[in-house]
Amino acid sequence: MRRFTAIVGLLVLILASCSTSSDPTATYTGGACDYDGPSEFDLNSTVTFTVTNESETTEVGFALWKFPEGVTPEEILAQGIFEFVTSGNAEAGVSHPTVIGEPETLRVFFDSPGQWGIVCFDASGGESDVAGIDYVTMFTVKG
Repeated sequence: MRRFTAIVGLLVLILASCSTSSDPTATYTGGACDYDGPSEFDLNSTVTFTVTNESETTEVGFALWKFPEGVTPEEILAQGIFEFVTSGNAEAGVSHPTVIGEPETLRVFFDSPGQWGIVCFDASGGESDVAGIDYVTMFTVKG
């Protein structure tokens, strides 16, 4: 019995160390936007992203958008996210401003297959009075 209990206990510890959170996260640190989550999602699934601003920038936003196939984060950054989106190159998803240190959630229903991305941006405007994109992480919605 003791051996059985030890084996079960060991299996529980192994399984617990292998498990991952089912909800993806994005954390903006000012120098990076760290995404932790899958690179693929299922069509017609509803996913909750937990986003957190851990930077000193007070007005940070997170958004989820559908992008044209083959577009890279570098291309989006070169053009500027808001120029890219307003020129019809992305379908709006959901977006949310954040408060420093307080996790927020973005809940999205993936109703369209293809390439999507989570965007972290400085929403304060700055000198140009235009919000600045900082990072884009792409993933695929399988259809």
